[in-house]
Amino acid sequence: MTTDPQTLTRLRRDIDRIDDRLHDLLQERAALVERIAAAKAGENTVALRPGREAEILRRLVERHQGCFPKAALVRIWREIMGALVGIQGPFTVAVCQPGGGSGFVELARDHFGVVAPQTVFPSPGHVVRQVADGIAAVGVVPIPAAAEDDPWWPSLAADSINLPRIVARLPVLAVDHVPGKPEPLEGYVIAARDHDDTGDDRTLVVVETVPDVSRDRLRALLSGVSLDCTGVVATHRGGEYWLHLAEVAGHLTDADARLTALASSQKDAVRHLRVIGGYPVPLPV
Repeated sequence: MTTDPQTLTRLRRDIDRIDDRLHDLLQERAALVERIAAAKAGENTVALRPGREAEILRRLVERHQGCFPKAALVRIWREIMGALVGIQGPFTVAVCQPGGGSGFVELARDHFGVVAPQTVFPSPGHVVRQVADGIAAVGVVPIPAAAEDDPWWPSLAADSINLPRIVARLPVLAVDHVPGKPEPLEGYVIAARDHDDTGDDRTLVVVETVPDVSRDRLRALLSGVSLDCTGVVATHRGGEYWLHLAEVAGHLTDADARLTALASSQKDAVRHLRVIGGYPVPLPV
């Protein structure tokens, strides 16, 4: 099929017109964010709203039609939202990049965009301290391994009001593992704020137990108080106690009656529980 030059010129002008409209709308969106920032002036809180961002992406993906790839749609909106967070106040990202490579740096950039300044640290403990001390607005840390000698996540369960919380899981668009290739990198975002309730969430609970409480028994204990344990992310075996990082379906806080019931009814096994955050469930592939 051939197209005459005049038709091509007209189509290209239509594209230019659409680009101008997109640009105008982007500037209008930025102006609205500036108004929101002015309305919240004086609030000493991080501008990040992971739950709101997840709801926006879910709505856009749900209504999306046509041949434009959904992955590209998500990438564009992540870049927009990352840039506009920076408009609301200082926003820096502390990234844990253990060993060589730049995988977690790229993971953070894909999520927060190219504008947000990044500082790279060799261990997740460094990142936790940067966020706890208010030096970085958010941090990106690897999802814990099943068993580590010096895990970072127990520090989030300490008795302190200034500790960061897990607020998101990266990437926000789930990635399938391709056989024969390395597992895709995944990480948590931590910030000095509570995790949001979006209606489709996971909550992370640190459960301190007596020794020899297996993962299967922990799942059974949680199920006994009507909590759906979707996985035990990691276990740290101390001398007189074990710590389990359990992932539970739904949005929970420390005041949840089911957690209280578990702590009071299973004193022979459970010594302490603490919610250390949660995240909106990532979009399906």
